[in-house]
Amino acid sequence: MSTAAWPRMRVAKSAPRDARRRKRLKVSLPVHVRPFDARFVEIEDVGQVVDFTRDGLYFVTSMPHYFVGMRLIVTFPYGDNVSAHRKFLASVVRLEDHDRQKRGIALRFLL
Repeated sequence: MSTAAWPRMRVAKSAPRDARRRKRLKVSLPVHVRPFDARFVEIEDVGQVVDFTRDGLYFVTSMPHYFVGMRLIVTFPYGDNVSAHRKFLASVVRLEDHDRQKRGIALRFLL
């Protein structure tokens, strides 16, 4: 019985694929966020958008109450100097800790 070695297979290592379908636009605008769930109607947050697309946005906040899957009502852009506010229903898809006081929140628009 002969013992033949299996041929070596080469596995290509590639960079992780970016799941984003659209190019992100870098901005620095305020966003107003509140939970969709009526039990938490008193919670409101004004964060700072870092980038956005038609499908979602990424903002930075100091509020700790967000979790993946949480549904939110998002007003963007937000502020007194904005001529047109738009409201969106969104879901939290990713959380990132920046430092002790700041968190990054990635949202996907649902409607």
